[in-house]
Amino acid sequence: MSNGGVVVPLLGALQACVSVLLTMSYGVAAQRFRLIQKSSIDDMAGLGVKLFLPALIVINLGGQLELKHALNYIPVLVWSLTYTCGSIVLAYLVSRALKLPPWVTPACAFNNTTSLPLLLLDSLKSVGSLKLIIEDGDTESNAIARAQSYFLLCAVISKTIGYAVGPKLLQDGDDLTNPEPQDEDIEETPADEETSLLPHRVLEARDTLYGKMKHGSRRISSVLPKRVRQRLMAPFESPFADVAILCTLIGALLGLVPQLHKAFFNKYEDGGIFNAWLTSSINNIGKLFTTFQIFIVGCKLGVSFEKMKTNSDSGRMPFKAIVAIFLVRLVIWPALSISIIYALAKRTGFVRSDPILWFSLMLMPAGPPALVISGLAELAKVSELEKMAIAKSLTVSVSLLRVGVC
Repeated sequence: MSNGGVVVPLLGALQACVSVLLTMSYGVAAQRFRLIQKSSIDDMAGLGVKLFLPALIVINLGGQLELKHALNYIPVLVWSLTYTCGSIVLAYLVSRALKLPPWVTPACAFNNTTSLPLLLLDSLKSVGSLKLIIEDGDTESNAIARAQSYFLLCAVISKTIGYAVGPKLLQDGDDLTNPEPQDEDIEETPADEETSLLPHRVLEARDTLYGKMKHGSRRISSVLPKRVRQRLMAPFESPFADVAILCTLIGALLGLVPQLHKAFFNKYEDGGIFNAWLTSSINNIGKLFTTFQIFIVGCKLGVSFEKMKTNSDSGRMPFKAIVAIFLVRLVIWPALSISIIYALAKRTGFVRSDPILWFSLMLMPAGPPALVISGLAELAKVSELEKMAIAKSLTVSVSLLRVGVC
């Protein structure tokens, strides 16, 4: 490839990353100028996670998961499980070897798999950097939409695993003996972005159904060791699983059943009786998620900046912890993912023949720590000092992203 062929997509990718960072900085500025308050930030974060993201999952998966593309999602499913579990093991070993604080382990293990890559894809589309990997007969819009559906499936898997093991990673070994929260603790938990938005009666009906399902599943899993049983059930104790997994199943159903796919996603003249009004309205909500969530990330970082300024004892953040996070998230995993997926694409047929799929698989394990670790800290009931250290690490991750881009 000529220098021009390398420089043009490189500059396009750089512009796309700067666009993401600027969007985040607007959120920081809005918070610093008091255009938005912390309570509003929490409410807006909940709106994004519980309304906009589910709508995006249903539309993107349903629209792209056709029978002819169904096999493309098997590598995404396998790779998401593999790299997430491998990332947890790698993070645990690094933290133990360097004797780092417990919060470093989930910071190294879980990366941002939703808002950041989705907005990055939109930015790459605007500068045309992905045209080099678009196959003949495919369009850039279709390829980007397909890549977004891959990342959404990855996000559901990664976050579900994160809620299963994340709180345990934040606790010391002695704290693992009582992982189940008491009822009074649940009642006193303040509303945040993980609080369900379902009506009270629906929640009661859901809890009744879940109670019966859990009773049956516990009887089936009673033969397993206690800790293994707790780990298996943990994802379904998370409010994220309530909506995200359900929307994934709905999207898969709409996509894989030809009659439903035709009714919801074809043009009206081609039999899409729901497309122009129902699908379009859900799509309008879903499209709000990517930019909205990055903006909220910036707002939360602004709150973290204020906490660090007003609290002199705001949590110790060792320099080697930052180095470890930087190396694992922005050096080791990108190198591993690019090498592994390149080898699989070249020597096997497992990752199919779709270059946009290869690109997505390479990008999935990379990126800064996910904001979900702040929610995991609440579930794990860690100390305020550790929560401040986590806030600092998320703040520094923005700088790490900028360094990684450069």
